[in-house]
Amino acid sequence: MAFPSILLPGVFILITLIIIKRSLFNHRYPPGPPGRMVVGNLWQIPAKKPWLAYTKWAKRYGDIMHLQAVNDHIVVLSSVKVVNDLFEKRSRIYSGRPNEDIVAIAEWDFNLGLLNYSDAWRKGRSMYQQEFRPNAIVQLRPALQERVSTFMKKLCKSPEDFMDHIDLLSASLGLKIIYGINIENSRDPLITVAQEATQTIETIHTPSFIAVLKLCPNVMSIPRWVPILGSVRQSIENTRKLLRDLKEQPVQSVQKNAASGFESDGIAPRLIRDMGSDKESIRRIQEMAPTVYAASAGTIMSSAGTFFLAMAKNAHAQKKAQQEIDSLTDRNRLPTLDDRGNLPYVEAIYRETLRWFPALPLGVPHMATQDDIYSGYDIPKGTILISNIWAMTHDEELYPDPDEFKPERFLNGNGNINDILAFGFGRRYRSTLFMV
Repeated sequence: MAFPSILLPGVFILITLIIIKRSLFNHRYPPGPPGRMVVGNLWQIPAKKPWLAYTKWAKRYGDIMHLQAVNDHIVVLSSVKVVNDLFEKRSRIYSGRPNEDIVAIAEWDFNLGLLNYSDAWRKGRSMYQQEFRPNAIVQLRPALQERVSTFMKKLCKSPEDFMDHIDLLSASLGLKIIYGINIENSRDPLITVAQEATQTIETIHTPSFIAVLKLCPNVMSIPRWVPILGSVRQSIENTRKLLRDLKEQPVQSVQKNAASGFESDGIAPRLIRDMGSDKESIRRIQEMAPTVYAASAGTIMSSAGTFFLAMAKNAHAQKKAQQEIDSLTDRNRLPTLDDRGNLPYVEAIYRETLRWFPALPLGVPHMATQDDIYSGYDIPKGTILISNIWAMTHDEELYPDPDEFKPERFLNGNGNINDILAFGFGRRYRSTLFMV
């Protein structure tokens, strides 16, 4: 009976090839780089800075480009028009999120940003909208101002440690606004847990990691000593523990403060007071808070780091912005958010920072929830769609000399500032990025 067992792997590979071949030839996909048998373009997609490869390919294959990673079909969108046509005008079709099973394996399925567009998503979204509506955001300004002022003081005291200060700002700002917790040290255990949790989520969303999970969905039953698969299992177990800590530890800190008579002023403490401390209320708060934190912390750190790099490379822009601030404040106070409308050049620097190096160069992936046709190309249900924001913010027709940092491009003759597109598109637009 050894002979049939030897044939089984070959039969499996043959069936896989037939499925892939039928999938490819039964649809008219957008053009894209040729891939390899079975894996498609999986190994051609760089693990680091994939947006640069997508942008290079887009110049050859166009603004709508097809890739394949094993049995997943990926469509990369590299122009504002195509993205608006699909994510805005056809948002009903393209508001899904891919890899929901992968998210569930990692136990990150409470994250609203990773859920498919559904009744559960709509119900969860109402809670977020309540907390981050324009009027509510205004009420968060004192907390924002306090953390930024602390950041500036630390920066003045030890400018050589600016990256540590940025690290602390990006993490502590979310913890302050959401939990009312003041963090003064970048090595605080809460910051460590939050940062490690978000980093592991990024790891398990790489194409190669996803491909392994899809080929072996029962990976959690594989012994840890098995090469590759054992490491994948260990990574998922680590992610689960970190996410549990991220959900539970900050809320436990809030509850401990409340029990000792100290009332924090964050969103979570107020929700606990309003909703009660029953098990269901605490669960909802535990799920909302880290979702908002994860959406904001990395974005703030990336944008702040880009700003410092831009100022180091463009002393003239820094000098002009400083002159504008000094003129407004008479050099006797820090500017506040109330001054924003009176600092047009600083506003232009802010927008150029997001254009020059978007915090999310590829946005957040969408998924087609039904078959569709666009410009004569088939986009089957389940196709993953990626908005190549990097390509759009570096479009030479929209932004001449796109690799140059030029805040003036956002200032025109009548004082209006051009729109930016560095946040996202469609119904899945993330309002939590207000903290940038």
